[in-house]
Amino acid sequence: MLNPQIQAENETMLHGLTSDDSMVQKTAANGVNDYLRLQAREDGFARRVQPPIGVTPTDLDRQVDTVKPVIVKDVEPNTPSAYSVPFGNVPLNHYIDAPRYRVMFDRIMSHRYIADVANLLTYDMDIRQIFNDLMLKDVLGEEDRKYMVAVNAAVGPQNDTNPLTNPRLAEIGALGNVTVGAMDRTTLSHAMKGLASTTRHLSPSAGLINNVTIWDVVALDRIQIGGDLAEDMFKNGFAEMKVMNLNWLITIKTDLVPNDVIYYFAPPKFLGDFYTFEDVTVSTKHENFLFEMFCYEMLGATVKNRGAVARVQFNGSFQDWTV
Repeated sequence: MLNPQIQAENETMLHGLTSDDSMVQKTAANGVNDYLRLQAREDGFARRVQPPIGVTPTDLDRQVDTVKPVIVKDVEPNTPSAYSVPFGNVPLNHYIDAPRYRVMFDRIMSHRYIADVANLLTYDMDIRQIFNDLMLKDVLGEEDRKYMVAVNAAVGPQNDTNPLTNPRLAEIGALGNVTVGAMDRTTLSHAMKGLASTTRHLSPSAGLINNVTIWDVVALDRIQIGGDLAEDMFKNGFAEMKVMNLNWLITIKTDLVPNDVIYYFAPPKFLGDFYTFEDVTVSTKHENFLFEMFCYEMLGATVKNRGAVARVQFNGSFQDWTV
């Protein structure tokens, strides 16, 4: 028998959509009732690495070569070092300028879901809220996929010590993607040196690891990981916590963060940009006996600083960060 409360909510929602405006917009929300789940889903991890900043049309910059939304950002200038001189000398001139780059915006959207209104009324669950939740996670998953494309471009090819084929090595003096052998205290410590080994001397603030590889961290004993932390992780598993002064972010997206891999990120102010021009929104429409809904957003994100991200794979042979 259908749940009368849920049926009433579905009827109210469906009949309430008939208004003068053909499109009704609202922020996507969670809030689903009990039903059988078939797979684990999660929110996006890119927003935890780089918290988004909302922007408005007044923040956009006009460009002569494109009509797309753009924000132009300044980059910290690279000044020459100071030097010692004999008495009576005057300083050399250096022109004051700084490079710039632009953040391009893009739109992400879900599929459009369509149903007959009569069929929606037969569910014993809030079907609209369920699809709100699933569409939101699908959009955030696409965010993560595109973000990791930029991250993998920034870290460069794995174990490539040739400055001609590894632009990161030529630019900042260190590799960004290495293998270090099996996970233990030594290789975990070496992994933390990746950002500090560059000419930009940053320190990692967050580590991104998948929910399979994190159990290799749990398996480290008291000698390898130290003290009561090993016992606590053996009893309770690994929750997101601060270890080695690092915020560990755990994801189930093993297609984006493979097994035996950890990504290291500097604080957001060194990393790049994450702007939301239109945050995640659900658009719904009710016309005649058909109901449809889809989810969309518009954002611009960059991983501009090569020295702010590194990738470590815990297998293979040991490769140092510098050559």
